[in-house]
Amino acid sequence: MSFLKKLLEIVLKRKILFFTLVFISITVFFLLIFFQKEGSLKIGKEGAESGFINLRVEIPPGAFGKQKVLKITRLSDEERKLYPDVFVGDLYRVEFADGVDEFALKPIRLKYYFDAKYLRGENYNNLTFAYATEDGGYRIIPGSMIGKDERGYYVEAFTYHLSVFGVVLRSAGFQKHGIRLLREAVNSSGPAVLLVPGEDPTFEGVVKDNNIWETIFPDRTIMTYEYALYEPRSLAYSEMYRSFIEKEGRRSFIDFESDFLSQEILKYSQYEFDILAHGTGGLIVLRMLQRHPEVNNVRKVVLLSTPVQGTNVVNPLYFSSIFYGKDPEVLEDIFGIEWTKLKMLTLHIRNLIDTLGEVVQEILPDSQLVKELREFARNDVEIVSICGDTPPYGVDVSGTELERFYPEFVKGRGDGFVSIQSCRVGKVEQLSGNFYDLYSREENVAYIRKLLKYEVQVFSGFRSDDYEEYLPSKNPELSEESVQKVVEAKETKGTELSVLPVKILFENFLERIRSLELSSYLSGALVGKEVYIATESGVFAWDKKVFDKKIEFFKKVEDYASFVDEGDIFIVDNIGIKKYAPFPLVGDISDALITRNAIIYARVVPGGVRYYLFRNGAEKLLATSPGTTVRMKSENGNYLLITDGEVVAIGSDFKEKGRVLSSLFGEKVKIVDASFKDDAFYILLNDGSIAFVSSSRSETKNYGLTVPKKVLNFQGRILVVYDGVILDLSAGKAQRFDRGIIDVFLGNEGLFIVFDEKVRVSVEEWRLSKD
Repeated sequence: MSFLKKLLEIVLKRKILFFTLVFISITVFFLLIFFQKEGSLKIGKEGAESGFINLRVEIPPGAFGKQKVLKITRLSDEERKLYPDVFVGDLYRVEFADGVDEFALKPIRLKYYFDAKYLRGENYNNLTFAYATEDGGYRIIPGSMIGKDERGYYVEAFTYHLSVFGVVLRSAGFQKHGIRLLREAVNSSGPAVLLVPGEDPTFEGVVKDNNIWETIFPDRTIMTYEYALYEPRSLAYSEMYRSFIEKEGRRSFIDFESDFLSQEILKYSQYEFDILAHGTGGLIVLRMLQRHPEVNNVRKVVLLSTPVQGTNVVNPLYFSSIFYGKDPEVLEDIFGIEWTKLKMLTLHIRNLIDTLGEVVQEILPDSQLVKELREFARNDVEIVSICGDTPPYGVDVSGTELERFYPEFVKGRGDGFVSIQSCRVGKVEQLSGNFYDLYSREENVAYIRKLLKYEVQVFSGFRSDDYEEYLPSKNPELSEESVQKVVEAKETKGTELSVLPVKILFENFLERIRSLELSSYLSGALVGKEVYIATESGVFAWDKKVFDKKIEFFKKVEDYASFVDEGDIFIVDNIGIKKYAPFPLVGDISDALITRNAIIYARVVPGGVRYYLFRNGAEKLLATSPGTTVRMKSENGNYLLITDGEVVAIGSDFKEKGRVLSSLFGEKVKIVDASFKDDAFYILLNDGSIAFVSSSRSETKNYGLTVPKKVLNFQGRILVVYDGVILDLSAGKAQRFDRGIIDVFLGNEGLFIVFDEKVRVSVEEWRLSKD
């Protein structure tokens, strides 16, 4: 028994020891992972992927010509102090173990997992990869993309060289993607000029609050296509690109943007376009025309320094072999070119490669995209391709060994990005200038203006006097039979065809329920069972103040309300008031209507009003109207955009359903308000008249009521509000009030009427009488 007892004690002790050793091993393993300071991997022609918990480094096959050992070190807190504070999270030094730096022949993918707290939203591009520079600064890696996988959120980017890498937190900004209007020429009959920039951001022509293209084309509508070639890319933007890659089975940022541009141009089908494109932006335009024959509203395309046949300038093999890590003074003796010019040449090439990242692979002379562009065959669009004749920085490699590699830097043949051979498509022209100033030289601007000239079409007049200034959603042509009915309806003295009542009976059909006095009033809305009233000092839930700040753009939208305060959007729903999202718009906005996923807003400009749609981080022109006053409202699933010169109906899909000009009713007549019911307009005019307009007929009646205020659609009834009268147009009756009416908004069972009490205002609930 004694022997067995000792044996049991030994086994028990060893078992405890065994589990202790296992526990220590597991702990050490996780500590090594989480506090890892250094790692390495061997890379060869087949490529490799490795890294830390937060940083992954992927080397593609063929990036380096021989086997190398990559060393990755997480910087200590003390080392971290040597670098700018803009970095968030850990910094990593990625280098070769042998100390010999090399330039990759294919882009290296970096992937960094960051704390989710730094992500402002899926449409924000506030996080980007960056590398530390030798002078103690940092440089953003262009085209950084935010992503998310099972591990969490990450930023990925592509680079051709190694350094100290980290993630930089920028000021939050919405991703810009799509066509943006710069200037609307309301009275112009010429095609809109669309700018598609490339590597050079100054091509957009922005100078403070002005744009040089508006001066060059003073009588034309000017738009620009915004996309993230070198800008950081938000999560939403990046996921769209990744979906494209998955669908296409290949990586092509140029084709991704060409598809998106085609969608944008088709949205603006009411416009004809002349396109001015620079550098890689020109490739996006050409691929858009090649991949999308349905785009047929492009008249002319002018390409500036576009590498249609590819370019050697961004070839990583040439740069790595000839320039990377080489002393310009030594190269001066080899090539016979002044070393200062060689240094500028090196910086120019490296900047372009850094800017383009993985796009470099698409614009090399033997790339798949360039090969496909050789089959370009659109004959319905006039294309002029312009190349410069002078390399930048006074560089000229003529008569040197470099001429074989870089014809783009031969004076008289290239402009520092393309050569006269590599820009060939359509009609080819060579003008004086380099890649950076070709589009801004005075003589070249005159030539571009000449290329895009247009003939003003002579208006031959209307066919008859019965032309209706109403544009239905599909704008169908009226048959001869329907036109005749319109004429008869206008000429008929009876009431058989009349929609508007011939007579109005005055009687009380509303009765007061409750009343509230306030010092001021801006707007009101019933949300659920709660009445919210916006005043000059804040928002009230009937008589209780629930938001103590001055607000803007308070409106009822569907079953909720929304407003803006100090740069933030607030939503009012059944739960109450809550901050929803940052308000992304700046500048002089006359009115805004905010839904949960979009913003419609208006700017008054010389000659009229522009309405814009801001959605998914992108802005587009929604409509333009003549007039100087603006009113926007949500009504039964539609949005009404109203000026004194026109009313436009927009559906919930943000597509236009119809519009009516005030000139239909007379030269001096102005629109006050409108409602849209059953695809027809009920319009209140400044002389007190009410007009009914549909795609087949129109009629106008004046009941002698003055000071028109508003039109409402209440449970299928059309109510018209005047200074002291509310008219039920559907029932042909009206009720007078003993005070002036400021505003009326809808309740569930009746109306909330805001009366002018001289010093104060009263808000009263009135319901339909049971009689």
